[in-house]
Amino acid sequence: MYVDAHCHLDDERLAEIEDAVFARAESAGVTGFVVAGVDPASWARQRALCARRAGVRWTAGLHPCAVASLTAEGAEAAMAALPGAFEGAHAATGLGETGLDTRFCARETLPRQESVFRASLALARTLNVPVVLHLNGQGTHARALGVLRAEGLPRAGGMVHAYSGSAELVREYVALGLHISFAGTVCRPDARKVHAAARAVPDSRLLLETDAPDLTPPDLPRPNEPAALLAVARAVAALRGDAASALLARSAAACAELFGDFTLRAESRPPAGVSSSCPS
Repeated sequence: MYVDAHCHLDDERLAEIEDAVFARAESAGVTGFVVAGVDPASWARQRALCARRAGVRWTAGLHPCAVASLTAEGAEAAMAALPGAFEGAHAATGLGETGLDTRFCARETLPRQESVFRASLALARTLNVPVVLHLNGQGTHARALGVLRAEGLPRAGGMVHAYSGSAELVREYVALGLHISFAGTVCRPDARKVHAAARAVPDSRLLLETDAPDLTPPDLPRPNEPAALLAVARAVAALRGDAASALLARSAAACAELFGDFTLRAESRPPAGVSSSCPS
């Protein structure tokens, strides 16, 4: 069983073709999915997806670009609703996406993004659930590392998704207890910084994702799908001199340690109680 460590299967581009997306994923051996949350509307869709599809785990968070689009009052209201995502049947088992973005968001929104980032880390520590970090754009990695060192991570750890930082910074994140995840960007021949980073991650901390429906590997059809995880694995394997199957297996095991058992059928999952599904 392979696990897509980060995707957005509730996105309307994939939701419209849900049955075909899951069928193609299963044909590729991808039967586990970590579906990442971005705002309250997505949390409701993800919970429903988790309830009807086997192999789905989901995370709830307020994406930095969602924060940037909200007023301060709107962001505060969304954060007040966030703990509810970890309650009830088919609850979230990780917190994110959270982080910082200067590529798609105006730089003047960074203070509000950082405030929500800090509050999200505090909630993740309280719940002891893993965090899913979105860090994109100039200066975000340095600023995020400062926040992470000051605030601290949950004991459950977490991941930096679709990693775009340097190989040198890999060591900083790993030292904090985080996993590093690679998406379709690593398949691009000119992505030299990402290639160097993919070589630098220890075996036990490397994750593979698609970020579907975005970050499609070159020459594959859009929108991106979890079936493309094999292309990501082959690209990383070529960089590391490893076997793609071995990378996929290690990534799946690490995802299970972070987010819980992906082999449970949807209807058999225990209700709420993140302590039963997340590592302590």
